[in-house]
Amino acid sequence: PGAKAKQRSRRRSAMTGLHAARPDTSRAMAAAPPRRRLLAALALLLAADASAEVGDAALRRASHWDEAQSTTKYVAHVMPWFENTTKRVGNHWCDENYGNSFYRSVLGNYGSSEPSVIRKQLLMMKVAGLDGVWIDIQTAEWLDTVRAIVEQVTALGMNFAVVVDNYAEADLVNTLKEPLRELMSMPNYYRVYGRAVLPYYEHPERQGSAQLPSWRSCDGHHLFVIGTFSAHNHTGELPPGYDSMFFWNSPDMEWLEEYYSSTSFKLKVGPVYRGWREAYRNMKQSPPYLGYLGHTLKLVRRHRPHFAQLVTWNDYGEGTMLEPSYLRNLEESGCGDPRDTEWYSETRSCNEILGEPTYNASGRLPACLVGVAVGKPCSGSGQEPCSMVIDCSKPLQPTGGPSAAGCPPGRRSAYEDLADIARAAVGTDMEAATAAMQAIVAGLDPRLHMESSARSRFEDIPSAATAASWRMAALLPAMLCALRAAPPRHV
Repeated sequence: PGAKAKQRSRRRSAMTGLHAARPDTSRAMAAAPPRRRLLAALALLLAADASAEVGDAALRRASHWDEAQSTTKYVAHVMPWFENTTKRVGNHWCDENYGNSFYRSVLGNYGSSEPSVIRKQLLMMKVAGLDGVWIDIQTAEWLDTVRAIVEQVTALGMNFAVVVDNYAEADLVNTLKEPLRELMSMPNYYRVYGRAVLPYYEHPERQGSAQLPSWRSCDGHHLFVIGTFSAHNHTGELPPGYDSMFFWNSPDMEWLEEYYSSTSFKLKVGPVYRGWREAYRNMKQSPPYLGYLGHTLKLVRRHRPHFAQLVTWNDYGEGTMLEPSYLRNLEESGCGDPRDTEWYSETRSCNEILGEPTYNASGRLPACLVGVAVGKPCSGSGQEPCSMVIDCSKPLQPTGGPSAAGCPPGRRSAYEDLADIARAAVGTDMEAATAAMQAIVAGLDPRLHMESSARSRFEDIPSAATAASWRMAALLPAMLCALRAAPPRHV
């Protein structure tokens, strides 16, 4: 064990220099003219085979990473599972088991693959200072939607990674080998230490130990695998085959501090979340907890992780969405009723439903009832029925206004969470950020509502013709990767 620990320590110290030794070139390539992007992409790919082993050796020799030079990249964890029709399986707006939610998006019940919707979502992310997206994938059936998102991400000069989520298929990471290699070949795919990142959302309760990738990216390098911190016995130890871990969502701030202070891995992915309020009809995972956005943003600013992951952009079923949203009218028809769920009990407390004390039982957190100050951490319902839990941070209408009955008086905004992130990430005034996002939803130019310093984030939005050229330049490495991976033809 001692020798293995020393080997792990040497491997970690060797990897710490990669940021300086092999800087991330995705931004530079995205900003270059189309012809230069095309030539750069071609040169990178043609040189990949010859440089792969040399590059890996350089990564092993690197020994220094200057944390002071690193800038946290804010990314949104996007769920691409929504359809704006009730005719398709897995429609998370109106599915019998997974379509329940206490919330609605300001964009309506959209389809995840709609280009106009994707563009509005990405433009709102740019207002909030986000660098890109991490796109969740649980099945090959989502690939078309993932590619639709990537196309818009590329057109807007943003970056992306694909999160392999093994909820439905244990060996998805190897089943999707070729599509993932193609996507990872794009110049705006996230790389750290010169290697394509593979965020891995693991479900050990369903699949056991995760199957790790048995392949390399098209440039010949091993992937930089970022596993799920909670899937590894809460110890924070870095198992073989992993390079880092990301923290997901929890009301336990001591556990989150343990993650940030872990010495088992250098690169951190700090979470940004508001809380949790799930509405599953057929299962229960956690009682509701709310009010964590301010604290998780403070921890990101304090610890300066390499990535800050918004957990999540749009998981409405679990109530974790940071996309602008509002409280759903529970009397509306057409979709599942969120009151027909495990947690909406008028007779039992959240503790009784869970079968064990929630975090407020020890007095560390108040119950999420009407008397709790908006934006302060809370958990469960105390001794009251679990149906008494209420979210006073959201308005009843997409245009803003009062919150639910019993909440403190005052006007709430559907854009408040994302505007708060804009203030924390890039210093944008919340009122200006809100106005810009409202303009985006209305199909207007957001720059008319932003300060001059904030408008610069929109200067790189190309014209339609230029965007088409950029997309071709970005897709070239993926096309050549696919050609190289294809088996030889015999005549």
